[in-house]
Order: sequence, then C-alpha cells, then structure tokens
Amino acid sequence: MNIQELLAEIRQGLTGEYSVDIVYLEGQAAKYRNTPNGREIEGAIADIAYEILPEDKKQEIGKLMYLDGKRLDAVLAEAIQLVTDKKIEEAFRLTEALYTKIRIRETEDEIYLSLRNPLEHQLYLHLYHPSKTLQRPPFDLSRMIMLHGYVLLEMNRPEEAIRVLGDSIRYNPMNTDPFFEMAECYKVLGQPEDLLSVTKETLEIATTPKELSRCYCNLGYYCVEVKDYDSAVCFYYESLIYDNNPVVQGELHHIRSITQKKLVPPSRKEVEAAFEKYGMHPGADDEVVSVVASLSKHAMETKKNDEALFYLTVLYGLTRDPDVKEMLDQSFKKIHTG
Repeated sequence: MNIQELLAEIRQGLTGEYSVDIVYLEGQAAKYRNTPNGREIEGAIADIAYEILPEDKKQEIGKLMYLDGKRLDAVLAEAIQLVTDKKIEEAFRLTEALYTKIRIRETEDEIYLSLRNPLEHQLYLHLYHPSKTLQRPPFDLSRMIMLHGYVLLEMNRPEEAIRVLGDSIRYNPMNTDPFFEMAECYKVLGQPEDLLSVTKETLEIATTPKELSRCYCNLGYYCVEVKDYDSAVCFYYESLIYDNNPVVQGELHHIRSITQKKLVPPSRKEVEAAFEKYGMHPGADDEVVSVVASLSKHAMETKKNDEALFYLTVLYGLTRDPDVKEMLDQSFKKIHTG
C-alpha cells in the first residue's frame, strides 16, 4: 500500500464527529510515526486534522502553522537533524523561534493539548477530569517545546530549560519525555529533592517498561546523592527487571567503589522496603494499570482486535501478568488468522 492509499484508508475511518475523529487521528499518527515514511504520513495526518477543525478554529490555528514560510513540522525536523549532527547553536536558533511562535493559551471553555494517542487521551480524561473542551493542534506542540528545553540543557542553561519544559508538560501532561529532561536538569543543578519529586510525578504516568526502568534509575541516582546506598542498589536492580540498561552496571560499580562492599541482588522484601521508605510501591501506578485494563476489556468486548492487541501489550508490559499474556496471545492469533 502506497502513502496515498494509506491516507485514503485513514480518511475512510473518519466519522464526521470532531471529538471522535481527532482521537482517531492521534492513534493513526502514533501508529505510523516510526515507520520509514513516518514523517510524511504524520505531516499528512496533521493536514487532515486541520481540515476537520471547526471553521471558527481554522483561522486561529492557521496562523500558528507556519514560521517564516515553513510549516512548523518542517522546522522541527530541521532542528532535530541539527541536534543529531551536534550543531547545537544552530539548532537553538530554530527551537527558540518555534518556542516563541507557540502561543496558544487555554480559554474559559477550551484547552489545547497535544495528546499523541488514544491511551494518552484516556489517561488524561481519567486523571484530570477536565471541565473544558479539549482541542488538538495540528502539530505536537509539546514535542516542539521539549526540544527547545533539551537544547537549552545541552547549552548548560538548566534553569531556563526547566521553565521551558514546564510549558512542554502543560501541552501534554501524559508525555514522560519532558519529565525525564527535567530530571536531567535537576541532576546538573545538584537538586536531589526536586529530582525525587519529578521522578515520582513521572511514575504516575509511566506506561512502558522502559519508562519504569528509567524512573527507577533516577531513584537510584537520587539515593546515591543522599548517600542512601542500600536503597540505590534496590532501585537499580529493580530497573533491570523492566529494561536491561547497560548504564546500570556502571552505576552499581560506582556504588561498590564508594561503599567498598560486595553487592548482591536484593531480596523482594528489601526492594519493597526501599520503595516504602520513599512513599512508593514497585510497579506501575495503580490508576494507570486500571485505565489500561479497562480499555483492553472494552476493546475485546467490542471486537476491536487491533486496539485490544495494543492495550494488552501495554498492560502486559506493565504487569507481566500471565493471564494478560494469555489474552495477548489470543488477540494476536485473531488478527493474524483473520
């Protein structure tokens, strides 16, 4: 299937109801984002999102879509390439221009959010219970702003980066990426208590094993900073359950060199005690698991097999529950056997 055929198929999924269609397009953009033609597809989906905007919103959003004659997503792609090429000063000029351009503010009745997929949308509704109407800009404003925060941190301007990253979070409170960048800022600034606070916030919205692992690594870093080495060991080992991050072995070696003690994997009792000490428990947030489980159940009951497969994959990644694994395998078979 070529891109035009794919976009035609995506258009066929539109219902004509804006609130339903915008969530659907979020899911489609997320689905194809990391494919070989992901950038082109995502840009085309942004065009569709603009097309279906209510008429009274098109003029307002249309003013936002271009910077010096270029679409914002094209400017973002250029800035990302400059960052990849380590041309940080050049990237800064673009990311600062993007950040300055983005000036959509919420009103008494509406709030603009760049939620990236239906899961983030549902989590936001569950956790925030918004009274205002959610509007989705054509582009991922949170991602654009976050890149500026990242560039500022690379330029050793962490205080400014924190302020910018706060704006990134405002446009998508369900995206863990700016939270992780903020954690890096607090490491640079030597503010361990703020690092602990932002890590706890991140754990409340983490939806993948890699995100949980990274949170636990940050908890380990915090504990080293406050010289709670036993807890640090627990958090670092717990992180390995969710992702085999090679950095962890180096951090454990660092702790061993400080304490001059042989390190052994902690018992579950020791791990649970470490979490309890800091007012947490191992594993994903209970509310997140509950929402994903509910979405999985609904998708299976309504025979939406693709959705069921997605949500069950997320749920299993968070829980490692063998019953969920069985349902996941069954869902996979349904899709691939017709």
